[in-house]
Amino acid sequence: MGKGDAKLWAILNDKLDMLRSSGRLPEAIRVAEAAAELAQRAFPAGDRARALSLEKLGQLHDQSGNAAAAKPYLVSAHEILEAGEPPDLHATFRSARRLGILCDHLGEADEGLRYYEKAILVGIDLPDLPYGDLGTILNNIALIYRNSGRQAAAEPYYLHALQVYEKQLGPNHPDVASVLNNLAVFYTNERRYPEAETTHLRALAIREGALPPTHSDIAQSKCNLAVVYHSQGDYARAAELYRASLQTWEKTMEQPAADYEIVASNYADLLRSLGKARQARQLESRAQKKRRA
Repeated sequence: MGKGDAKLWAILNDKLDMLRSSGRLPEAIRVAEAAAELAQRAFPAGDRARALSLEKLGQLHDQSGNAAAAKPYLVSAHEILEAGEPPDLHATFRSARRLGILCDHLGEADEGLRYYEKAILVGIDLPDLPYGDLGTILNNIALIYRNSGRQAAAEPYYLHALQVYEKQLGPNHPDVASVLNNLAVFYTNERRYPEAETTHLRALAIREGALPPTHSDIAQSKCNLAVVYHSQGDYARAAELYRASLQTWEKTMEQPAADYEIVASNYADLLRSLGKARQARQLESRAQKKRRA
């Protein structure tokens, strides 16, 4: 490789970074294509510069909203990084995670799982990896399994995510409560109501101890716990929690989020099952007005 080629490649990369940061994506893609072509000629097979050029080109296509066009470049970049000697574990982790997210977005669940698993395998050996990076991947895997009808396969990933968060943050951190909430929703969907109740109660206790009383996460936990009682026919406890959730949402902001209307709809369903159709309609009407205020 000549010094001129290396210098030109560096200039092209600086230019595409500038174009990307200013939102001029079509121009950035053209420059990235030139940089990737130059890297193919100028650098030996397996050189990280080739992977970097392909990765940047793929990211630009993805940023432009064309995930399908991005994928082949990101896959080629990942293959180079995987084969690198010595391996760059951080770069390989980021590449595998990016491909997992991309494939998931494209609806290619099994391929997304494969890349997520690769990221976990590498990430476990990175002592300085932020807990959230690994925990998010584990939650994403669990969600893919749930959405594809493989619920039983999801639980170990929720539990692993919980273990990661508890180890890094301690048992009473709000981020731990978020993982507990996801796990409890999973249990509810599986009709494992005793486990759902216990897990939601723990999430709610953490949130009430760590967050302001009007925080939206507290409203979410109350609603999710209400769903558990509602599903079991314990209408009194469910109604109490639905009302508490609605009150929290109303105190949280002038115009409550979409979840507020979901809580109102759930509570209205409960009221109808008790023969209180008029009260249910009034509740839904009030919630709609609040949302559109």
